[in-house]
Amino acid sequence: MSTSTGTTPTQRVTTQRGRGERGARLRAQLVFLAPIVALLVLIVFFAIATPTFLTTGNFQNLVRQMAVLLVVALGATYVVLIGSIDLSIGSIVTLTGVSTAMLTTALGPWGAVLGFVVGLLCGLVNGVIHVYLKVPSFIVTLGTMFVFAGLALIVTGGRPQALRSPELAALFGGTLFGIVPTIALWALFALVIAVVIEKVLVFGYRARAVGDAETVAKLSGINVQRVKLLAFVASGVFAAFAGLLLMVRTNSASGSMGEPFLMEALAAILL
Repeated sequence: MSTSTGTTPTQRVTTQRGRGERGARLRAQLVFLAPIVALLVLIVFFAIATPTFLTTGNFQNLVRQMAVLLVVALGATYVVLIGSIDLSIGSIVTLTGVSTAMLTTALGPWGAVLGFVVGLLCGLVNGVIHVYLKVPSFIVTLGTMFVFAGLALIVTGGRPQALRSPELAALFGGTLFGIVPTIALWALFALVIAVVIEKVLVFGYRARAVGDAETVAKLSGINVQRVKLLAFVASGVFAAFAGLLLMVRTNSASGSMGEPFLMEALAAILL
């Protein structure tokens, strides 16, 4: 009497499904690891090609540059979460940077608080036009990008504004133990705040719900308009903080200081 050793159709389907899941996990791991491996390869390459690459001074410069970009990207992330886009973040960095420089010259270090108010108002303008006037976020922020940049040039007369607040320079521009730039610690502080807002507070859940399915979110009782408005306001406030950090890092503010951060921040978010 013979015994069948073949597999049943159900077993074959289960085996194929298991292989497919393992393949999907492997692809996800490769996608996650690829940028890290590429970064390590670049570090090794430049360390060999340039003897001064792995120095404390170069490390500090890289950290200072990445800190500002991190803060800009954190704010823009909220807008992306709701399924929109903010093309004006670079211009908000510029406008708040020059505003803070001028306000601190006139009012001292407390003028920096008004710089945050400027960023909040910029985000509020974007949010109101997009949410209540039903204009697509791409069109809204494309227009305000030029408006905010133009305002920065008008208020400065096209001239750079020097940082004249030693208090701000000491608070944001120093180093910890002579190694870690203080600006990096402030960027990490902003990261913690952003994570708390997204992962702990209910706003993060609602923003993701709106971005995934706006109609479903509205039917579930979420105030979609408020969530969208707050997302743009948050983007403006974080951009204002980035403008402050960038102004302190460069010891001045100009009418074009925030231009590079638009594409860099969007790339950082999407990648």
